[in-house]
Amino acid sequence: MTRTVLDLPPTPRRRAPRPWLLLVAVAVAVAVTGPVLSSPRTVEAPAGSPASSAGSTRLRSESMAVGEPAPAPQLGTAAPPGGPVAAPGGAAPVEFAPIVAQIPRLRLPGVAAELALDQVLGVEGVTHAAALEVGEVPVTGAQGPTTLTVAAVDPAEFRVLTPQVTADEAGVWQRLVEGDAAFTHDAGHRVDVAVGGSVAAAGSAVLRVGAYASNGVPPVADALVSEATAAQLGLDGRQEILVALAEGADAEAIARQLAEISGVQAQVLEDPQPRRAFLTGAESGDEFEPYDYIDSGDGLIQIDPDWVARNIVRERVPILGGEVVCHRLMVAQLRGALQEVADRGLAHLIDPGQYGGCWVPRHIDWNPSKALSMHSWGLAVDLNVSTNGLGQPPQMDPRVVEIFDRWGFVWGGRWTRPDGMHFELGAVLDTPQS
Repeated sequence: MTRTVLDLPPTPRRRAPRPWLLLVAVAVAVAVTGPVLSSPRTVEAPAGSPASSAGSTRLRSESMAVGEPAPAPQLGTAAPPGGPVAAPGGAAPVEFAPIVAQIPRLRLPGVAAELALDQVLGVEGVTHAAALEVGEVPVTGAQGPTTLTVAAVDPAEFRVLTPQVTADEAGVWQRLVEGDAAFTHDAGHRVDVAVGGSVAAAGSAVLRVGAYASNGVPPVADALVSEATAAQLGLDGRQEILVALAEGADAEAIARQLAEISGVQAQVLEDPQPRRAFLTGAESGDEFEPYDYIDSGDGLIQIDPDWVARNIVRERVPILGGEVVCHRLMVAQLRGALQEVADRGLAHLIDPGQYGGCWVPRHIDWNPSKALSMHSWGLAVDLNVSTNGLGQPPQMDPRVVEIFDRWGFVWGGRWTRPDGMHFELGAVLDTPQS
């Protein structure tokens, strides 16, 4: 039996350059490097595994501007309560009732918010407005000193103007009330501090990373804090007001009204630019359905939930001790590889407590300037994460690697910058449905 390899590096096994991801926003095309795949070749499939359903294949990832997609699920991550920074007198739990998030359409920069906010809210067509103060804060994380843009907000008021998934995550807002910061994923990657950890801030202040969550498209800052925490940090920034409008409201006309009220020229904000991602190369052309998405600008993307419903599945697999959430075309091969690991008495070589996930809608390295990750398609899985860090010498047992190779996966431990935890789909097999 045979299989056709989608992404199998030639010998010697080194990471090939990633294919080009073409991002087209409005009329401007920006090329971002991504995996260039090796020429396809046919190899023998594992004993007992089915033959390939695909012909010769070469994958290429692209994206382009499209019509408005629906918002997509994307989970914010919040730490448990407690930490070195707390609001004065402590903070009781706050009830964050369900809301419908609104997209800011106008921005009033440099305005005295305490004087103008009530007047802004009184303008016909304005549905919500929230004040924030944005400034720079030097911090020191695991990667050394850096400077973050920090926005001080009233959690209850600002929550309305964040992406719906963030607005719905009550833990994010409770952490802010308690004195923590909600970092964007990109900023968290840069400081290299896990949720629940802390960074040294200005003076003797210590800022706890209470959550990772998108705060706007594009982000309003690298991190959100409450006004009380901002005072402890000594934040001295610029004030501004973000304004949401009723559907169909004339943004330009309302901007002129707000300018008359505040004496500040209101800026009309562009709607988030929808894009479409493609994973092409399979001979049949139908294996991997493209998806529409919004780029959050912080390393995450928001994928059309209808695509997610059709392509991302939640299923149980051996060894990992629970469900995985992966692309429907990968999960059977993942199950087959893990079952073979177990059948050969090697299950102890994969720690279920160190499973790092499969479907995560994001860019490579959580970096918005890089290509979309194979995790965004649900076509990659991370195993034994604590002992196989990115750029570190891989510790994955070669017997596990060999099994995953034969079940159609490419191992990141062979790449120029090793990613020993990472296995991504390299060949589509005719796997039986289960």
